[in-house]
Amino acid sequence: MSYRHPRARRLAVVLELAEKDEKEALRRWGDSQKKLVLEEERQQQLTVYAADYQKQIATPSSGHISAGMIHNTLGFISQIETALNQQQEQIKRLRAQTERARDAYLKSHGKVQAMQQLLQRLEQEFEHEQDRQQQREADEWATRNAAIRPKSR
Repeated sequence: MSYRHPRARRLAVVLELAEKDEKEALRRWGDSQKKLVLEEERQQQLTVYAADYQKQIATPSSGHISAGMIHNTLGFISQIETALNQQQEQIKRLRAQTERARDAYLKSHGKVQAMQQLLQRLEQEFEHEQDRQQQREADEWATRNAAIRPKSR
């Protein structure tokens, strides 16, 4: 937008920078949300794997299950549980990061909105001042014109 108010023209550059910051903050928030969703999906996969291994021990497909297989399966379950705990911590960190990114976006968005409102108000003030100036000039012209006209009787 092209601004006519002198101060608004100067602030337009600042608004442009704030809008770039806002877009970048929105991108970071979106990236953080995508990472969070991916990690939650990984956690879900690990949970399914653990449940599958537990099911293998609880209900073996063949009537015979070896002690070595039980030992290996319990080892896999233990590894999956360790991975699940690590995944839980990763998700916790990503949730905090996503929240910070959201807050940063909302802050920059609020800043952009406030600047847009300020510029709009400055433009309205400029328009009103222009209208008043035109009215004064029209009044002066009418007054001069009336003084110059010969009075008829």
